[in-house]
Amino acid sequence: MLLVNEFGQWVKESFIEVGEIDLRDARQINAVGKLVRAIVKSGFVEFDGEIWRTNNADWAEQPSLLLSRCDNSVWVYEGKRIWAWDGKQWQVLRETEALTAWSEDESGTVWLVAENLLWRYRNGWEKVTRIPLNAEVRSIACWRDQVALATSFGFWFLQGKRFHFKELLKDFSLLPTNDIRDVAVDSFGHWWLATDKGIVVFCDGDGWLHLTGKDGVPIENLSKVRLGKDGSAWFASNFGAICLKDGEWHYFASQRWLPSDDVRDIALSDDGTAFIATANGIAKIWQRKMTLAEKAAIFERQVNERHKRFGYVTVRWLERQGDVNSGRVEISDNDGLWTALYVAAECFRYAVAKREGRGDEAEEALQNATESLRALLFLEQVTGIKGFPARAVRHKSEPEFGIAHPEWHRTEDGEWEWKGDTSSDEIVGHFFAYPIAYDLLPDEDLKRQVAETAKHIADHIIEHGFFLVDIDGKPTTWGVWSPEKLNNDETWWAERGLNSLELLAILKATYHMTGDERYERIYRDLIERNHYALNTVRQKIFVNGITNHSDDELAFLSYYTLLRYETDTELRRILLMSLERTWRMERKERNSLWNFIYGALTGKLCDVEAAVKTLQEIPLDLVHWNVRNSHRDDVQVDESLGRFGELQAIEPLPFTERPMHKWNGNPYRLDGGANGMVEEDATFFLLPYWLARFHGLIDESTHR
Repeated sequence: MLLVNEFGQWVKESFIEVGEIDLRDARQINAVGKLVRAIVKSGFVEFDGEIWRTNNADWAEQPSLLLSRCDNSVWVYEGKRIWAWDGKQWQVLRETEALTAWSEDESGTVWLVAENLLWRYRNGWEKVTRIPLNAEVRSIACWRDQVALATSFGFWFLQGKRFHFKELLKDFSLLPTNDIRDVAVDSFGHWWLATDKGIVVFCDGDGWLHLTGKDGVPIENLSKVRLGKDGSAWFASNFGAICLKDGEWHYFASQRWLPSDDVRDIALSDDGTAFIATANGIAKIWQRKMTLAEKAAIFERQVNERHKRFGYVTVRWLERQGDVNSGRVEISDNDGLWTALYVAAECFRYAVAKREGRGDEAEEALQNATESLRALLFLEQVTGIKGFPARAVRHKSEPEFGIAHPEWHRTEDGEWEWKGDTSSDEIVGHFFAYPIAYDLLPDEDLKRQVAETAKHIADHIIEHGFFLVDIDGKPTTWGVWSPEKLNNDETWWAERGLNSLELLAILKATYHMTGDERYERIYRDLIERNHYALNTVRQKIFVNGITNHSDDELAFLSYYTLLRYETDTELRRILLMSLERTWRMERKERNSLWNFIYGALTGKLCDVEAAVKTLQEIPLDLVHWNVRNSHRDDVQVDESLGRFGELQAIEPLPFTERPMHKWNGNPYRLDGGANGMVEEDATFFLLPYWLARFHGLIDESTHR
């Protein structure tokens, strides 16, 4: 059992237009304590943590540079004038041309570059020296008696009493590039340089470190660097923001994190909160301390408030980009599967809460599980075909009702329409949820209904030669488990192992719930006469180098159903060989559900830490934003494409950076999304979390 502590959940807030204040075209941003100042489309703005305010002088042009000083005064460069704000009024401090960079050292001295000269301002203006080689100076940083310049012609710094420049690029071998965009320095004299070819860290005369994509830097072409008091380092680029924290690289891009990927500047508050100025507004990104239990509570509310229709649970289609309160819940082709996973999650939650003496939560979970379980059972009742569940239903009150489609059929009373051509996906979902509900829920009448419905479906499949037969008397496209097809028809060889596993799970679960020996006899016959157990060993396959991640989900759900009830050691020898082979092939994906199912069934080490890390990475924002990663310098692109022709990485990226997906999605996918018009339901977090809690794989009881 792993004791899971609090963790830092990355969260964001975006500011684009606040009242009449337009925060787009954000150019520069500073943070002093809790006060944030920025140059944006509306001019000069301040943020005190709650309210944005404008504070503009009589400017003829848009300000271009901003300097928040240690005494809390502000300098702004506009046109050819330096303006100063003393807390009461703006006044022109000096007129100068071509001011490109400035900085304040620890003593309160301001260093700035204007008119191709380095100036110093203490009690008055002092000309220090010329800028060498007419280089464009982008940034200034100060440490002790040293003043460093990031320029278009390398990194220079001025040192000692005579204040002359020392060139560090005599043979051009120390730096990978002359194009230095920004410089920051820490208290030990490590100079951090943002360049067009990655990050360079310089210390003393010859201590150099060059960090690139091979070292984990997501984007090498960088424009800004900021060092946080919490030990973080942040970098800006035209492709998003990057954070180095606790030795790990984090990449923030797409509208999941930023108003725009065109990052112009970054400011860090004392607590490590990053304020990121972009072309389309300002993002606030920080790590919020929470437990997985607290995160689960957030996601429970998300599902209850936005992802249910008649007890069915799935994604929400949005009417307005990113507006999760708009639109409506999808009538899905896989309502049976997705709702079944939610039923299982709430059953586990009910059992855990009851075990831990949390009566209110147990009652809520029981209500959720019961509502959605009844909806799941209704899918079999609504068709009028005993043992044949619908893919989905729609009520006459819904706008989709009556839209012509050959697979939608109306009930005799005219209240409902149901969708046929039901897939094996739905059947697997039903037989995953049914025995879990049967074992864990207290309502004996409901348990009886579950067992009867399972019996109806199993009987239907058996009586039709191990096919799922639709209203037209023909097998559905994917409802095929017959030995003749799986073992003798080469067009079904790819489904041989998986569908054998599915059918064994269906029969074993039905036997468990009904006690009818008939299902056990058929189960054994398929194993002995049709080698269904042997078929399962190599169920995980690649077709032309492509893996079907949806099949991975069906396999693990079926493993869970089958191996919880199969106790015969002779048969488990083969079935566990199948599970072991499958999990080893899936292991590097850090899939929370796969890992926890494997651990629950085997009692072996199951990379719990990796599974927990994935749960921690899942963002609170589950909108399917368009995400792009194929351009990154730290990503190794697989030569083969995914199942749908998508670009893939060799190794999965963190969940914070991937296109949003359920566990049946491709974790290696680099680019994708739905343009912010879909919100995922959080069941894909809740199921592995509560399954792990139920089986004692993780423990959070000390946090309650």
